[in-house]
Amino acid sequence: MVVRIRILWVLVFSVTILAGCSGTLTTLLSGPPPLSGGPRPPMLDPNLLGQPYRNIQPIRDLDELKACIDLGASAFGATLQTTNVRSQPDVDSCRVGKIERGSLVEIVGYTVVEALDASAAQTPTLAALLPTPTPAVPVAQGPQVGYVEDIQPIFNRSCAACHSAAARIMGLQTTTYRGIMAGSDNGPVVIPGDPERSKLWEMVSQGKMPVTGPLPPDEQQLVYEWIKQGAAERRAAPPAPPAQQATAQTAAARTSAAKPVVTTWLTVGPGVKMTEVPDACNDGLPHETLVSSDLILPISCGAIPNDADLARILARVGLRPASSSMPRGNASTGADGSAQTVSTGSAAGDGLANAPSSPASPIQAPAVQPVAARPAAASGAAPIRVSALGLPAPSEDDPYMIPRGGFCVEQRLPDNTRAITAIAFAPDGRMFLALDSNLARDVDPMILYDAYHPSRSVAIYDWINNRSRYEEIFTESSRITGLDYHGGALYISRAGEIGRIPDGGGYEKLADGFAVNSQLFHANNGIVISNGWVYVSAGAMRDGYVDGPITGVGEEGAQQIVSAGNPYAARIVRAPLDALLSQRTIGVFSTAARGVRNPYGITADPFGRIWFTDNGATNVPDEISAGDEVNMLDPAAIGPSEGATPHYGFPLTLSGEGADWYTPPVVDLVNSAAPTGITWAYDTVYFGVYGRFPGLYRVGRGADGSAVAERILHGWPILAVATAPDGAVWIGMGNGGLYRITPGCSN
Repeated sequence: MVVRIRILWVLVFSVTILAGCSGTLTTLLSGPPPLSGGPRPPMLDPNLLGQPYRNIQPIRDLDELKACIDLGASAFGATLQTTNVRSQPDVDSCRVGKIERGSLVEIVGYTVVEALDASAAQTPTLAALLPTPTPAVPVAQGPQVGYVEDIQPIFNRSCAACHSAAARIMGLQTTTYRGIMAGSDNGPVVIPGDPERSKLWEMVSQGKMPVTGPLPPDEQQLVYEWIKQGAAERRAAPPAPPAQQATAQTAAARTSAAKPVVTTWLTVGPGVKMTEVPDACNDGLPHETLVSSDLILPISCGAIPNDADLARILARVGLRPASSSMPRGNASTGADGSAQTVSTGSAAGDGLANAPSSPASPIQAPAVQPVAARPAAASGAAPIRVSALGLPAPSEDDPYMIPRGGFCVEQRLPDNTRAITAIAFAPDGRMFLALDSNLARDVDPMILYDAYHPSRSVAIYDWINNRSRYEEIFTESSRITGLDYHGGALYISRAGEIGRIPDGGGYEKLADGFAVNSQLFHANNGIVISNGWVYVSAGAMRDGYVDGPITGVGEEGAQQIVSAGNPYAARIVRAPLDALLSQRTIGVFSTAARGVRNPYGITADPFGRIWFTDNGATNVPDEISAGDEVNMLDPAAIGPSEGATPHYGFPLTLSGEGADWYTPPVVDLVNSAAPTGITWAYDTVYFGVYGRFPGLYRVGRGADGSAVAERILHGWPILAVATAPDGAVWIGMGNGGLYRITPGCSN
């Protein structure tokens, strides 16, 4: 592999000398090539009232972008998808951050990585000038598909929720080579060389695994080929290159003989606004800020496009400018023709107190729409006051169930083996638990995938006196995912309906008709009562990605598709509590927020804001944000009609069709994180993660004012998170674990 930076024309120069092309030689000696394509209208300086820049041209492709940089100018482009920023020109290098889709970026350099494709070797074009012909590059012997290079990234993304080091359902771990080759409780899952006898291929090819949806056909084929070729840990080593001739001419000819596989990485300038990522580089070293050129739309050379130009150019590819982008205020042209920018932006409405204006802050309120029918941004004025703890990014090697960040952990009900799926407290300290079958070991699929199986229950537990047992007060229930106590009654969200249990009474159904998809684990999930309203988080009926991206429709059409026509699915819905109690029908509910996939946990803070987690789409490449998020909803932003409610982007943002006024997440998590329960405690939010990098997370404010989610406890599977009257955080787990979390320990 050869890495070349900005000086590719040098190789062309040397080949031209050999060929004796004097005309081209003169051009190369005079400097880098000019931008191609003939004269085009100039970009406009937004501060010069429409006057064109001198000697500035728009650019239309990667070659023109590189030529612009070779001239010593900055180029400008926009992100076509939510884009990972890497530390090195390699998709396997650690991430520095993410850039929102539709963001304007300054490009200050480029790196070309070229690999020679041995199978495409051709006769050198300069063979007549060289003393010997170029020998064919030998083909690598051995497996061409390796676990580390090809399979592990797929399984990390799609299988980690159930088969990571922490999870290991049925004893199977797919996120390491040793783990997958060790097999499951039932024996080997991979028979090297024989896909048809391998349990892994049976489950993948039949679409049974991953449980949330089949892998794309090309990834299924990779799994097949990996097993067929012997299930090697790594690809075969590349063959030794043919013997090099003594002259530079022969080396150049050999380089030109093989068909190159070229990738270009672009260095983005310091003004770009990046969202922090939970698995960011944490080695303490300076890093490059590189993005794949495949994800950048080139726009202009030397000139920052004005807002109108940017919107028009992005509209041609079905995009709108991002709500948080590169600062463009007060742009002026420097003496060397490069654009110089002074930011005039300010952070607002992100739920963070006194957040400084910073290009790195990812939580800025979307631009207010000029159309009155569009909703206001879902933002709040009350702050998150706590700072981030400065913890390192999570790793599978982190100690299990050992807290960090100064927190203490106490276990209760140590002999319990039933999953705890929801927790609620009465003001007097009574603790209510939603119980399910064990979801971590000896899983019964007949129960796991049946939301209506009558094996669930609600219990009351005396944690104050540390009792060893709980008392069941409601049995033979369908799946329960939400509890909240209010006004002398326990409110319950269970598959397809909500109800309540008054103190001293029995269960009363309040409303049914919510949509349920047992296979996806989507239904009406969490429930919270705040300021006289009952809020319910309700999941979608379609994944939104693995079953085919949804494109070519507007917000209303997309909402109809993902909800399967149910007006109480793929939404946050709410109802006046008094109306619900008097009418006892789902008809009293209305939409509070749209554009969500599977909102799970939901809670209210002391300021009346609603916080909820959302599970993103499955099998989404890391270059696209799948929508695993922590979101905040300000009730003041909820309009009088569905079209006037906040929209969080699903599913349109998955295909680049989102609008710039959509409400951004407070925290954008790694794909397949699968966040679960959420609560407000100690002046911030705490939430569980079931999927990638599982555990309990805390949100704090970073040095730049952005929201940072840090894992304070590595554990799996955390499903329920709640706050007790004394302020402590409690977590309930799928293996029956029940833990009390408080600050004040040294660790």
